[in-house]
Amino acid sequence: MSWFTENPWPLILLLSGATVVMLILGGSKGRSVAIVLALLAIAVYFLESSIVTSGEQIEGSLQNLLKGFIAEDLTAIDQQIDDDAPGLKEKAKQGLQLVNLDKTFHMQDIVVMVEENGQKAIAELRANGSLTVEKANMPYHAATRWRTHWKRVGDRWKLAEVHRLNSVTGEEIGVLDAQ
Repeated sequence: MSWFTENPWPLILLLSGATVVMLILGGSKGRSVAIVLALLAIAVYFLESSIVTSGEQIEGSLQNLLKGFIAEDLTAIDQQIDDDAPGLKEKAKQGLQLVNLDKTFHMQDIVVMVEENGQKAIAELRANGSLTVEKANMPYHAATRWRTHWKRVGDRWKLAEVHRLNSVTGEEIGVLDAQ
């Protein structure tokens, strides 16, 4: 289910525009309608702030996962990974030994698709930035693309699968393979 408040700005801009039009064209009744429209725009903003969708929760988990990799905090990383995916925890540990992510490493173009039952989701994203290959101690700029599978465990989303994709073709490549 997708909330209309997933992106409230189109509705807020529409209500704000109608407010301005009513202030310009309307008389005393127009001003009253303008006040109501402005209050509705403000209400939509606060409503959106109070609703956290599954997609937003997964984006937050992805950000926490990235922060864990940047800080090289295996405990923080493991908290985001499902206990039924021990191989994934080992891959994360291996990844920490291979590269060191710079603070500027970031994610973008995050698209989250939650299944109808709300228990599983797929998130696709790009992650770009500077990193250092540990063995060579050589800085490198990486442009990566990922497909991650998530499952709901209690009230949290946990990472269940990770697939690294070729940045250009979208074909799957090994998670830790050199590109």
